[in-house]
Amino acid sequence: MLLCNFNVNNLFVRYKFGKTFPGDQSGKSGVLDPNVGYLPLYQKGAFDVFNPEQRKLGALALTRGNTVLPDVVCVQEVESLIALREFNERFLANAYPYVVVLDSRDLRQIDVGILSKYPIDGITTHVDDMAAGNYIFSRDCLEVRLQLKKNVFVTLFINHFKSKLALGANEEARNNERTRANERRQLQAETVVSLLKARFSAAAFKSEYFAVLGDFNDTPLAPQLAKLCQKSGLVDALATLAPRERWTHYWKAKNSVSQLDHVLLSPALAGKLKKNGVSLERRGLGFRSESKKADGGTLPRQVRLETIEDDPNALAIDFQFERFTEISSSNVASDHCPIFLSFNL
Repeated sequence: MLLCNFNVNNLFVRYKFGKTFPGDQSGKSGVLDPNVGYLPLYQKGAFDVFNPEQRKLGALALTRGNTVLPDVVCVQEVESLIALREFNERFLANAYPYVVVLDSRDLRQIDVGILSKYPIDGITTHVDDMAAGNYIFSRDCLEVRLQLKKNVFVTLFINHFKSKLALGANEEARNNERTRANERRQLQAETVVSLLKARFSAAAFKSEYFAVLGDFNDTPLAPQLAKLCQKSGLVDALATLAPRERWTHYWKAKNSVSQLDHVLLSPALAGKLKKNGVSLERRGLGFRSESKKADGGTLPRQVRLETIEDDPNALAIDFQFERFTEISSSNVASDHCPIFLSFNL
C-alpha cells in the first residue's frame, strides 16, 4: 500500500447557480434576485475549479511528477465532496473509485477527506463531539476503515487541527486568540488519543493496523501535541527521516519551514513500513518573489528550520532545490508537501 497525506490548500469549486432547485418541474422555487440562486445539478460544466493551475500542480506533486499514483490519499482543505470529485476526475484521470468528504463546522469550509483505490468498509465522524458545551473538532477527526484484502483492514484517523493564525485589533487580542487556539489544538490532540483508546483495546492497539495523520498545525515537540505525538504509543513515521528532512510546510511570510503534517502509526502498521518507505515531494513549493529561477532551480537561498514556534535555535537550510517547471513565487501546488509511505501489506 502506498499511502499519501497532503494538505492541498484551498481546494474549492465555483458554482453556476440556477434559478430553481435541481429537479423543480413546476418552477415554483424560482428566484428573481440576480444575486440569489440554487446549487446546480451535478453534471459536467456546472462547476469551475478555483485556480485550476494550482490544482494541476497539486496533482503533479501528488503523483510525484506523474511517476506514481498512491493507493490512498488523505487530504485537508477541501471545500466539499463535489470539489474532491472534480479534482479526481479532472486532474487525476478519475483514478480513485472511492471518494469521501463530510461537511464540518469550519466557517471557511475546508474539510478533510480521502481518495482511495480500496473499498471503504466504514466511516465514523466526530464532527459533533463536544466538551464543556463546545464542539471539539472544527473540521473533523474522520475515521475511515479500508479493506485492503479479505482479512486485512486499515483504519485512518484524518485530522486538521486548529490553526495558529491569530487575528485581532491589537497585540493583547492576538495573544488571547493564540492562547485559545493552543488550548483547542491541545484538546483536539488529546481527544484523538481518547478515541484511539476507546476504539482499540490494549491488545488491539498493538495488533491492529491504524494511523493518525493530517495537518496538526504544530510541530512534534509542541506541548499541545505531547500526549498524541510523544506519549500515545504511536510511531512517528517521519522520525525515520534525518532531522533536516522532516519539515513539511513553508511559511513564506516568515521565510521558515517546519513539520506541521504528521503520520503516526500503530505499532503493527509501523512494523509493515518498508525500509526507507517514507518520503516527501517538495518540488511543488514556491518561494519569495525576490527569488529567481536559474537552470531549473532557484538561486542560492536559505530558510529557517524551526522545530518549535519562533525557534531561537533554528537551523539555516538550503532552499534552492529543484522545483517543477511551472512553479514560481505565485504559482504553487501548496504550501505543504505531500508525504508518502510505502507498506508491505
